[in-house]
Amino acid sequence: MYDEQDFLNALTKINAIDYNEEKWLIDNFELFKSTLNWPDGLPPINRTNLIEGTFRKKFNLFYSNLLNEYKFEFQNKNLLLLKKCNNLIFNTSN
Repeated sequence: MYDEQDFLNALTKINAIDYNEEKWLIDNFELFKSTLNWPDGLPPINRTNLIEGTFRKKFNLFYSNLLNEYKFEFQNKNLLLLKKCNNLIFNTSN
């Protein structure tokens, strides 16, 4: 289980000199998944424990907004993040 420090650490990385948005999305996908309920075969929804003013909530909002700027999609069957590039789809999991 992740705590507030984990979300703060992820958010502070956006200020790093070598910050790369796509890499940050991929590196923090597991952390993002912890803020979601993701029923089998259905799209994810935010957990109800995302409380205003917490780093967890700020992280979830930032991640969601950034994700919308890139060509990523969720694979609901296996709970994966996929990257679309020139009509090819790449699995971003490790």
